[in-house]
Parts: sequence; C-alpha cells; structure tokens
Amino acid sequence: MPLAARAGGHFLSSMTSTPDNASDWMPRPNHRPRPGIGRAAELPGLSGWRRWRWRRTTSWGCLFTGLLLSGTALEVAGQTTTNSPATNAVALPTVVVTGDAVPVGGELLMPRSVLKPADLKLKTQSSLGDTLGWEPGVNSTAYGPGSSRPVIRGFTGNRVRMLNGGLSTGDISFTSPDHGVAIEPLFIRQVEVLRGPATILHGGSAIGGAVDVETRHIPIAPPARLVEGELETRYASGSDEKMGALAATTGGGPVAFQFNTLRRVANDYRFPGLARKNPTPGQANPSGRLPETHLDTTSHAAGAGWFWEHGRVGLAVSTYDSAYGVPFHSDAHQHLIGAVVQPNLPVSIALRQNRFDFEGELYAPVAALETVKFRAGYSEYRHAEFEGPVAATRFANNELDTRLEAWHAPLGALAGRVGLRFNDASFNSAGLEVNTPPTLAQNWAVFLLEDLQLGPVRLQVGGRWDEQALTATGRTRSVTTNYTGKSFTLGAAWAPVADYELGFVWGVHQRAPTTAELFANGPHVATGTYEIGGFYTIPGFPFGGGLGLERSFSYEASLRKTRGRFTGEVTAFHYDFSNYIFLESLGPGWELNGLPIFRHVQRRAAFHGLELQLGWDVLVRDAEKLRWQWLADFVRGQDLDRNSPLPRVPPLRLGTRLEYTLRGWATGVELRHVARQGRIQLDRELPTDAYTFFNADVRYSFDWGKRRAALFAQAANLLDEQGRSHVSVIKEVAPLPGRSITVGLNLTF
Repeated sequence: MPLAARAGGHFLSSMTSTPDNASDWMPRPNHRPRPGIGRAAELPGLSGWRRWRWRRTTSWGCLFTGLLLSGTALEVAGQTTTNSPATNAVALPTVVVTGDAVPVGGELLMPRSVLKPADLKLKTQSSLGDTLGWEPGVNSTAYGPGSSRPVIRGFTGNRVRMLNGGLSTGDISFTSPDHGVAIEPLFIRQVEVLRGPATILHGGSAIGGAVDVETRHIPIAPPARLVEGELETRYASGSDEKMGALAATTGGGPVAFQFNTLRRVANDYRFPGLARKNPTPGQANPSGRLPETHLDTTSHAAGAGWFWEHGRVGLAVSTYDSAYGVPFHSDAHQHLIGAVVQPNLPVSIALRQNRFDFEGELYAPVAALETVKFRAGYSEYRHAEFEGPVAATRFANNELDTRLEAWHAPLGALAGRVGLRFNDASFNSAGLEVNTPPTLAQNWAVFLLEDLQLGPVRLQVGGRWDEQALTATGRTRSVTTNYTGKSFTLGAAWAPVADYELGFVWGVHQRAPTTAELFANGPHVATGTYEIGGFYTIPGFPFGGGLGLERSFSYEASLRKTRGRFTGEVTAFHYDFSNYIFLESLGPGWELNGLPIFRHVQRRAAFHGLELQLGWDVLVRDAEKLRWQWLADFVRGQDLDRNSPLPRVPPLRLGTRLEYTLRGWATGVELRHVARQGRIQLDRELPTDAYTFFNADVRYSFDWGKRRAALFAQAANLLDEQGRSHVSVIKEVAPLPGRSITVGLNLTF
C-alpha cells in the first residue's frame, strides 16, 4: 500500500520544507537571459529576523577582523624602515611546498596529493570532480559538467569536505549530486587532496577526506614587475566549449592587487551509442549529444595583499555565476506535479555566489609561536532550479566561517599546532521539490595536532572537539538538536633507510548528522527517491525519533618512496562504523507520487581498500626525460547488519601514463581502465560494465618576447568508447563524454 495511505499523514505534517515566510522569501520576477540555458532569476535573500541575525553575526566577524588588522598595523608602525635602494624590497620568508616530501610538524600523517598549476595543466575541467577524478582514491560523481564533485574512497556528500583556503566553500553541493561546487578550477593556485579521515583539522564530516583549494584571488607575494599574470583560451570539440580566462597581479612595494575573470560556454556534450541502458517501450533514447549537459559560467574576483617582514594580510571579493543543464532530471517530474506542469520539461540550474575572504599571517609574533594564521570567509549563495522557463525551486545559504591557527615554536623534538574554528550558516528553500526545512546551524571546534621526532621515527597525536547545534523550522514548530563530536588520531612514520618511509595511522571519529539526514521529508529528484530523515517515526518500522553520532574507527598503513628515479606510494585502509548513516529503501510497493521511499537509518558498516601510485624516470638526460606512471585503486563497502554491499561504491581502476619531454616539447599517452562493478545493493542499483579510455596530449612552450607562451592539444577518449560511472546516480541514462579534442593557448606575462 502506498505510504500516503499507510502513514495517515501524521509524521509528514510535523515538519515542512516550506519556509514560514515563503511569500516574503520568493523573488520578484526579475530575469535576465543566459545563452542556451533558459533564464536565470535574481535569487532571494533571507528576510525578517534571519536577515537581522546575519547582520549581527557579520558585525562580530568584522569586529574580530578589525582587531586583527589594528594589531597588525600597530606592529608595522612600530618597525624601523630604511628607504635606501638596497633595502626597498620587502623581505619574505621562503616557503617550499612539495607533494612528495615528508609533511612538516602539524600536518596530518596520511596520504595526500598536492597539485600546483604545473600539475593541473592537463587535468583542469569545468568542475572540481572531473578535474581531480583520476587522482589516487578519487572519483567523480559524474553528474554532468556543471556539478560533478569529488568522491574519495567511496565517500561523497557531507563525508568529503570541500574547502576554499581551509574554509567552507559556502555552497550546498554536499546536499545533492546535481548541486555544483562554487569554485572555478582554472583559478586554482594549489589544491590539496587528503585521502582518508581529515577529521582533526576539518571536523567529523571529513571522515572520507578533504579537498582544500587555494585560489588565486588573494595575492601571496608582491609582483616582480608592474603587471604580471596569465591568459588562457581553449576550445573543446566534444561540447563546443569555448573558454577565456585572465589572472593579473599588479602593485608596488609592499602592496599587491589581483584581478581574475573567466567565461566558459559549452553545449551538450557528444557521446557514443544510446543514452539509456534499459529504456522502457516507447521511451525516447537520445543519441549523439546528451540533453541538458550544457554550461555557462562566469567568475570574477578582485583581491589585495599587504606584506611586511613579519607577516601579511589579504582580502578578496569574488563572484561565481553558473547556469547548467541537469541531465534526465525531468524523468521524475510527471510523478511529482502531474498536471500542474507538463512532464519532461528541460531542467537547468542557475547558481550565484558572492563571497568575501580575509586572511592574515604573523611570523614569530612572540617567542613561543612560529606562525599565527587567521582566515575568515562570508558567502551569500543563491540557487534556482528551472523547469523550462519557470524557477520551480529555490535555495539560499548564507554562511560565515572563521579559522584561527597557531604553530608553536619547537619544544625540543615536539612541533605542532592548535586551532579554533567557528561556523554559522543559515539555509532556506522554497518550491516544488524542496525536501528539507529552513535550518540554522552553528559549529564551534578546537583542535590540536602534535609531532614528536625521535631519530628515524616520527610520532603524531591529534584531537578535536566539535559542538554543533541545528535548528530546523517547520510549519508549526521548531526543533533544535545538539551534538558533541570528538575525534582522536595516533600515528607513526618510520624511515628505516634513506628515501623510504613506513607509516601507520589509527583514529576514532564522530560525525554529527546533517540537516537532510535528520529532517529530509520530500522528493529528491536528482536521486529518483522520496527521502525521509531519521527524525521522523514511521509506523511499523524500527528507527526514527532522531539519529545519533556516526562513530567509526580507521586504520591506515602505507609505504612510500620519496626520492630517486623510482618513486611511489601504496596505502591500505580499513574503516569500521558502528552506526553508519545511509539511505535504505522501505521495500517494494512503498512509494509516494511515483517515487520509491527511502529513509535515513544507521547500521554497522565497513570499508576497506588499496591505493597504488608509482613513477619511474626511465630516461633522464640533459633537457630530455621519459617518465612512466602507474595508478591503481579499489574500495569495498559493506552493510554488516544485512551482509549486503553499500550502493555506488567505485570499482577497481587501473591507469598508466607515458610522458616524454624534450626542451619545450611535452607529449603523453595514457590508458584508463575501470573494471566492471558487480557488487551492488540489489534494491538500489544495477551492475556497471567495464570500459577503457585512451587519451593523448602534446604541449609546446616557447619564449615570445618577454613572455612565455604554450600551445597545447589534448585528445580525451580517443577511441570514442562508451563508459558509465558506477558512482553516478544517473549512470543508467547518462554515459560519460565521448571523443573530444581540446586545443588552447596559454600566455604568461
């Protein structure tokens, strides 16, 4: 019997996803056209007491920032300066960042990838997920070019933190796979991918890992010339993508200014074969181009930095505006709204984020501290989901995130850091497909990470205390839930001989449930389900009445070779969850408005896997180099209570790349093989076939006057093979892109 008849409505009516002040919250019909997308709306802000609350919170943040700036200004004013030509330059500390070196004190003892612009030249795509999707242990949600997000060791959503300079990205990408990450990959200065529990530094929600992106928006050093920067333009045949970007730095003396701008426009991408793997009789089955995979993105930023011998401060204002199609989102619309809106209308998303960032560093402000760093970010995020020309659903998220860290001076062989973090977020939504109520969330945290060097052995201990409060506002009442989460790690690294390191990390972690896991109550069309949160009680079913902290133990062992012609790393990991939170089907026949009903429950679960990354310099001679690289990873997730695989766990992957460089030339070929995934959750998914992609690239760099230029070409999926990602919730209807040739020009000045 359908749920609507069984439930009697009593557990569905206690909370609602429509704001109390929905009439005030709805935007005015002020639209502007976007090429190929439909129309984007001026999205709403928060009204009434919520707006006042944000003014109050922001005032405290501005006061904190102002005090820090005042202290910095007093320190600079007290310095003695000499204006002679020999001392006119600003003295800056030397900072060396490398992905292969052993991390310094206060850095997590765990597998990581640190990618700089040179590493990203051949990897940058329109989304963060596709850009990082072939790093060890990292997959992409593969939900189209506009919204793909990284998946680490089979974990996604809230279990993988997306960070912008160590702070929250301020978007709502973790709530649904069709929601984009508000970061432009082309403006990345550095990205650090932490594989495995990063809960000590980034909270319980980073149990799967974290992706910390450092953008170019805030200058980190004065320019060497009056104006310097980078210009890039490219075209991709698979989607007719056209992109142009400029990043420029100017300034003089101790001051620098940064200006960034980008525009990217792409049509629906091409793919081989037919879109639907198992179409029903009479159902349209597209070929050639995948509908609703177009994209139109603009990004602008302006930043400034001020530098002196003992520190720096910087700030930036940025905007990210993206409108993109959502493939096959319309399949479920006829179930949701029947005759109100015609079924199968094209669906697109228009999102906009305005963001303000501030950061400051003091070097050795007192004898006991080596570095003190403060960061703060405030963002206003708006997001509308269009069915044809109608903005059917709207979301808003205002968020303030602050972080203060101090690295203490070495105490003998002991080095490390301590930190504080405060986050305040206000989420609101309205429309036809809303499934979570308006929510106010606050989080306070304190953390400590210490290293002890004992000859060839390095010991590490870390701890974190998190306090979280969630207040959900329903139609008739509000509910507040409070959680206290604690995380602890213990690790050791041993270098038995030069260039080799053995490592082991053990940890215990606690994650507080999210708003959706607690209070979801409505359709989630991106996953084709009707979701019910753990707060609600369903007659005749266990669970309900709330969710507890998600508790887990983690174990990691690794072997790394850091230098020489042969380098690499192999890591084995295992996680045990005593109460893993995930969506479980109510069973056959349980549906609402044509969508199968799933609820958030907690069960015992386990994950284990292996990651391998190797590199061999086959030839190194003068300006000539031949390098061969290999990659392999796999992960398994199991529901221990039901002895069943967990859904959407990535299959085995194998990759190899051969790269040859000679003076200004660089060329490479690579194979990427993804094995068949037959370990599936029977009530949620189908097996996914294996596929192999062959890619090739060439790049020529040369001096052009006082500038450095590079011409490049890349061929992706050169054999035009059809592939489907098992991680993607739309894999049955949306194959991965087919053959695409990208050509471009990069100019450094």
